[in-house]
Amino acid sequence: MAPSNGPAMNTHKTIEALRAHHGVVYDTVTSLSSITSSLPATSEFAGLLPLNEEQVERQKAIHGRNIISFGNEQVWYKVLYHALVHPFNILLFLLAVATIATGDEKGASVMFVMILISTVLRFWQEWKSAAAAKSLKSMVSTLITVTRLYACPESRDPTPEDVIRIMNHATVRVDIPIEDVVPGDWVQLSAGDLIPADVQVIESKDLFVSQAALTGEAMPVEKFSASSEAMAAWTENQEQQNSYEDMARQAVPKNASTIAIEKDIREDADAAAYGAGLTSSKQRLSSTYTEPTGMAAFKLSMMRSLYACFGIRRFDPESGDANNADIDLGRPDRCYMGTSVVSGTATVLVEKIGAETFFGSMAQELSKRKPENAFQMGVRNISWVFFILMAIMVPPVLLINGFVHQSWKDAALFALSVAVGLTPEMLPMIVNSNLARGAYLMSKKRCIVKNLDAIINLGSMDVLCTDKTGTLTDNKVVLVRHLDFHGKASIHSLQLAFLNSRFQTGLKNLLDVAVVEYFEKTASALPMYESLGEDAPPMGSGLTPAAVTFAARYLKLDEIPFDFVRRRMSVVLRDLSDNQAMMVSKGAVEEMLRICTKIVIPRGSAIQSSSDIQMSAASENTTALDLLDRPVEDQIQTLTSEMIEQLVEMNKGLNVDGLRVVAVAYKTLDKVKDNYGLQDESDMVFAGLIGFLDPPKESTGPAIKELMSLGVEIKVLTGDSAAVCRKVCQEINLPVKSIVSTEDLIGLDDEQIAELAQGATIFAKLTPLQKSLVIRSLKRKDHVVGFLGDGINDAPALAEADVGISVDTATDIAKESADVILLEKSLMVIAESVVLGRTTYGNTMKYIMMAISSNFGNVFSMLVASSWLPFLPMQPIHILTQNLLYDLSQTTIPWDHMDPEFLKVPHRWSIKSIMRFMVFMGPWSSIFDITTFLFMWYYFNIKTADNPDVTLFQTAWFTEGALSQLLVIYVIRTPKVAFVQSMASRPVIFGSLLISAIVLALPYIPAFQQLLTMVELPAIFYGYLAGALACYLLITQGAKMMYLRLFNDEWF
Repeated sequence: MAPSNGPAMNTHKTIEALRAHHGVVYDTVTSLSSITSSLPATSEFAGLLPLNEEQVERQKAIHGRNIISFGNEQVWYKVLYHALVHPFNILLFLLAVATIATGDEKGASVMFVMILISTVLRFWQEWKSAAAAKSLKSMVSTLITVTRLYACPESRDPTPEDVIRIMNHATVRVDIPIEDVVPGDWVQLSAGDLIPADVQVIESKDLFVSQAALTGEAMPVEKFSASSEAMAAWTENQEQQNSYEDMARQAVPKNASTIAIEKDIREDADAAAYGAGLTSSKQRLSSTYTEPTGMAAFKLSMMRSLYACFGIRRFDPESGDANNADIDLGRPDRCYMGTSVVSGTATVLVEKIGAETFFGSMAQELSKRKPENAFQMGVRNISWVFFILMAIMVPPVLLINGFVHQSWKDAALFALSVAVGLTPEMLPMIVNSNLARGAYLMSKKRCIVKNLDAIINLGSMDVLCTDKTGTLTDNKVVLVRHLDFHGKASIHSLQLAFLNSRFQTGLKNLLDVAVVEYFEKTASALPMYESLGEDAPPMGSGLTPAAVTFAARYLKLDEIPFDFVRRRMSVVLRDLSDNQAMMVSKGAVEEMLRICTKIVIPRGSAIQSSSDIQMSAASENTTALDLLDRPVEDQIQTLTSEMIEQLVEMNKGLNVDGLRVVAVAYKTLDKVKDNYGLQDESDMVFAGLIGFLDPPKESTGPAIKELMSLGVEIKVLTGDSAAVCRKVCQEINLPVKSIVSTEDLIGLDDEQIAELAQGATIFAKLTPLQKSLVIRSLKRKDHVVGFLGDGINDAPALAEADVGISVDTATDIAKESADVILLEKSLMVIAESVVLGRTTYGNTMKYIMMAISSNFGNVFSMLVASSWLPFLPMQPIHILTQNLLYDLSQTTIPWDHMDPEFLKVPHRWSIKSIMRFMVFMGPWSSIFDITTFLFMWYYFNIKTADNPDVTLFQTAWFTEGALSQLLVIYVIRTPKVAFVQSMASRPVIFGSLLISAIVLALPYIPAFQQLLTMVELPAIFYGYLAGALACYLLITQGAKMMYLRLFNDEWF
């Protein structure tokens, strides 16, 4: 039905005009000309069209998905190889081969069975862990906005309107997963976006990109279109520089190729030049490198495999892709995958994706550059402790047995079995099981772990740095004040803030959303300016008619994006009614006052008092939203120091009330130009203040209390003012020791900053690099630091922290930098994750402490027995079987729980503590091993090697040793009194009881009697065994209490 009256027709015209000028914002479909109109006719992009659906599918078929391979894909044969080829399995294999060489096939068979069980269990656990991690990561998606040619939806038949749009090359902007980007796509970039591929800039506005991931340079670099004047100037400068380089090369002697320079000297020189800024990105990447050939290549390959097998990281900086060796990261018209947008906007053309990109070609080598964290180094160091212990203890066992028994073959077999007994072949599987279970439990708490090692670091965390908005507060910012110089409600300030928030296309924050929502709410309370017909087209933005009418009066000419240094942003608009242009700026109060020279001083009474939150919708004031409330000339005065002081005090007063405050300013532009920059933000007219309320979450107070009870100190790193942050901290009962602002950090050295960071609770008005600096200073003081943030300004701090924590609604670069992604931005989730991290750490340490102390005690007993007994105290097959059964009992450790007291404090890896524990707690088991020797020696009179009861002796020690190892699990797992103050979980109890039953049953099963060379034990032995185990439990419990007293209650 056609509109039935004039007003309705006017509404249609308004909306059509609005779409013509703001199609991208108000509707998903826009004209191609609106994108390429700014490009010169001679531009290489002139006439270029975005892709249609058919072309997209063709590109996917040719190039595949936009996915980077880091060489760690979840392929079954790779996981199996990784599970099979690791140091402990290699050691077992070598020992098995040596055992076969000495003629003990049964012993070798047990070793191969141990390898098989270890490999199968590790493969199964790692496969399950990798699948779970992949599933969890898939819950966190990264989207990118692309422009493609319009296509009719498949759900319906094409309409005439669809045909017209397709013929006119209409385009549509859609958000797609970053993996679905293909070469030829037009991508829209804004602050906070990751660069999804290697791209060329079509058009840009104040685009600054961080290339730290590729170059290590902290400062962002500006990028611009190849057709821009800036690019022409850069090209001219490069040509001049190249001519200088050609002249320099001509001056080099003809025999220069024979000049040899030591590699280390060359690398030092390159590093010095790089540090001094004397080499370009291109020069650094194009260093020549000759891959070794022949025997040198074979040796290098073998060394790399050996290093990888034993967990030693080796990175060859010259081994990049030769095809990308001449890439110049400094080109202003190119952006590369792996970098991110700091500020500005751009339309870019995708050239390469996935493995074809520069980042993709370097991905596997870049993954090797990542340094080991504390957890990885701890596991590797523990492995070397076992190897060193084996190297120290096995040779004496071999020599003593050889000289005492005069049978070097038996001595070699026994020594090899001792070596197997010292091998913790289940360590990788136990560690992976703990981490996988921890990740699974954390996912139940709506916490997605990207890096499994972060679970342990969460448990070790003793300082949590967090931003304020959305973490301590409700993440629902509400505009509650729009004030003039007198502190009265001001429509003029509100309108300017709306125009700025409405037309800016950079990073949308909560303040912009709050301004637009408040303006719409206010406008919706007013009478309708025009009535809409029933068939009027929808206004895709959701704005009320009054807000639509007001916004439609303006056309955006340019924009100066927000950045975190100057802390403001500006838009340049033209009023279509009178063709008047103006710049509208919004930002932090202090920064805005620096660029203002004049101020609006309203005369007469204001509309309302400052205590009123919502503007009146009285009829006499309704027209104010339809037309910009322009101050008359005598209301604009020169801004004096007294006025600035009054505005600063007003700002402080609002901050004390807990309000976040921004200022708005404007200026009329007499002449309009094509591009505006930072220099144009001057001589502004200060219009007023906008106040926002972001109340604390109800859950924040209890979460803060819980984290503090867990020994985690909370520090707030924010860009807001100190007064606002202090108010929030008071409301959530977070004690504030001291406050540090950005000015306090200027001029301090690293040590001074570290001391300042130690004692402060609030860090106010920080820049992104200052947040990172604070975290680095805390780490220097031996703290394990976590950081929770979600903005582009949080990315450096997230990367610097031991545990980077973000949320699924965060910017792309924040999610990419984080180790842990929260599906719910809440400190309570972090508190629960800290407990899970400590449980995972504790269970991992249980296995390590049990294995290293038991192995040390067993070897000590074997040394004593070897130097005294005229026969072997245990057959090699007994040692191997005992070790196998003990390792199987440990597979239930990941399902154990920790004592509440253990979970209350952070814990960290300490090799010194582990070695101390081994030396102190290990030998106690030898006391009862020796009493078993004495019991069998004197009671059963087994004193010579030819005694037929030697097998009885060996079976008895096998049984006592195996059961004492299983019993000590309950002692070592807790610093409390075992079975009385702390009880293990049901899986641990079931596992140990099952293995105990098997140990007791083996001597009575005929098949195993023959296979393992065992005999039935007499009843009197079980009486001794019960007494020995009871005494062992009491002795080890007493030793534990002594250990805790000597070493200040330190356990694990």
